Amino acid sequence: MKNRLIILFYLGFSSLIIGQEAADINKLKKELQQELVDTAKVTLHLKIANLYLKTKPDSSLVNLTKALELAKKSAYQPKIAQVYNRIGRYYEKIVDYKDAIKNYNDAFLIFEKLGDKKKMAEIYNSLGTNYSELYAEDRAIEYYLKSLKLNKEISNEDGVASNYTNIGNLYYTEENYDLAEKYFRDALLIYEKLDDKYGISSTYTNIANALADNGRVEEGLNYYKKSIAIEQELGDYYGIAINYNNIGDCYINLKQYIQAKEYLDKAMNIADSLVEKDLQSIVLLNIADVENKQNRFQRAIYAARESYAIADLIGNLDYKTENLLQASIAYEGLGDNALALKRLKEYTAIKDSLLKMDRLKKIKLFNTLNELEKSQYTIEDLSKTSEEAQLNYEKEKKYTHFLIIAIVIFAFLLILLIQQNASKKKAFNLLEYKNYQVHKMKDEIDGQSNKLKQLNSTKDKFFSIIAHDLKNPFNSIAGFTELMIENNEIYDNEKRLKFLKIIKGSSAKVSSLLDNLLIWASSQSGNLKFNPKNINLALQVTGVISFLEIQAINKDITILNRVEKNVYVKADENMLDTILRNLISNAIKFTQPKGEIHIYSVLKKDFVEITVKDNGVGMTADEIAAIFSVNEINSSLGTFNEQGSGLGLILCSDFVESHGGKIWAESVVNQGSEFKFTLPIWKD
Repeated sequence: MKNRLIILFYLGFSSLIIGQEAADINKLKKELQQELVDTAKVTLHLKIANLYLKTKPDSSLVNLTKALELAKKSAYQPKIAQVYNRIGRYYEKIVDYKDAIKNYNDAFLIFEKLGDKKKMAEIYNSLGTNYSELYAEDRAIEYYLKSLKLNKEISNEDGVASNYTNIGNLYYTEENYDLAEKYFRDALLIYEKLDDKYGISSTYTNIANALADNGRVEEGLNYYKKSIAIEQELGDYYGIAINYNNIGDCYINLKQYIQAKEYLDKAMNIADSLVEKDLQSIVLLNIADVENKQNRFQRAIYAARESYAIADLIGNLDYKTENLLQASIAYEGLGDNALALKRLKEYTAIKDSLLKMDRLKKIKLFNTLNELEKSQYTIEDLSKTSEEAQLNYEKEKKYTHFLIIAIVIFAFLLILLIQQNASKKKAFNLLEYKNYQVHKMKDEIDGQSNKLKQLNSTKDKFFSIIAHDLKNPFNSIAGFTELMIENNEIYDNEKRLKFLKIIKGSSAKVSSLLDNLLIWASSQSGNLKFNPKNINLALQVTGVISFLEIQAINKDITILNRVEKNVYVKADENMLDTILRNLISNAIKFTQPKGEIHIYSVLKKDFVEITVKDNGVGMTADEIAAIFSVNEINSSLGTFNEQGSGLGLILCSDFVESHGGKIWAESVVNQGSEFKFTLPIWKD
């Protein structure tokens, strides 16, 4: 499955995208109150509209409408055209491509009268992008090539590079990866000449897509990483998220599912923070795919459902279709064949219509490319005189009669041939079906083999860490037991009691570590059943605090339960107990003596956010990034040199995800840490 994002280029709007985030809307509104000429007010309304575009689109449209009114009042044509252009961009942003095209055309007519070829090229490029979003690639390529012609006439190299990129993306969409790569590399040469780092990084992403989908995955991954390096320098988080998603999709195709999930989670975190709907939808779609590949069907259904809802909101048929397929696979995996079949039928119905549309698009696109790019045909070649038309009519009439007779004969022979070969066709179809089953079984075996290798590697690392962490407690037990046996007559009762307490503490550490190990083993083997029910969160937290009270008392640490009393969550009781026990135990471990630990909850729309906060040693950004990763698990010491394998936090992450929630950490070194996770609210 190819679920990667391409990067389209717009001409003349870089100043609208980069560098205005810090502008003060209130300051601009105060400037509007001053006595200014209409054209100056138009400029201020456009700036305010741009700042509102992402967070308050309705307010953005209000300011754009006011700007158009003032521009028309001033009768200054360049300003009117500029406003129409910006309104087109607004409608494009809210996925109303038809209204976007209408306003772009209004802007173009004015720029054409003014003879502004640079703006005309810009509008042509925008029209191409919007027609592409409406699945009218034949119209899109027509406008891209018109834009390219104008940009070459006026030597606008930045515009030429943008056109090359967008034409390359059309070829990429049609799966002509060689031509797509050619256009992308032509664009890259120009961006390198201009030292345009944004253009270079984005083009690296597009080249990576073409390479990866053309079977050159390792080369593609290299270009993704080169792009990320530049985007980190630029602070382009949207571009970074696109690359993380695309890398995740590559790892899915390589059947390296753990690496895929790590990159997709990174992409999702950025997409959520930026509130980019298109990006959120495709990342969730890929997460559904990777969860299905690992037989985690409940999580796959949750991700597919979320992705489908967003895709429906933004009108993306491709994403909706793929989500139906992922949901069908997940329901089949859970044994719900009725729902699986229903989703599969919905998928097939939409897919068939898209395939028909796709065939028509490719025919139109092929014809348009021949006409516009190669210039092989002209209107004169298609014009005929009335006399020539009459002669051709007579010839075609005779030819038609002959053709009808030939078709009748051919149809008769074809019926005979079909009847004779019916049995052969059945045998061939059966053989083809068996061959498909063999290939499917091979793919499943390969997937299981890869999964087992990854699990085996994880198991080896766990055992290495656990063996190290078990060694110290067992040494303590053995050492102090031996001392008590050899010096039984010498030691008084007070010293014996001291040694027994040390032995008891070491035993408790071993028991806790083995409990976590057994739970993790059950989770990985699929034997741990998920049994959600109605749970009072405050009571559950109180029970866990009581269990860990001795640990806290030994370090003189106060634990405060500030969870709201009437909050009920839909959770598996044993899993929730394990999550809370590990997070609170972890807080005790890294909090200094006489410190405090706070546990509180915040109700959201459909879930509750639980926080375990301490004022302990804190963590660096690198440590935060590694704590929930299986590949980064390491043993660490607490403030009293308490041993810890890191396995508990891995369990927390796994169990929270099983509930369809999220878990993350926030921390400042020497100021403490906050571990947060979400659970669904119980609904009657």
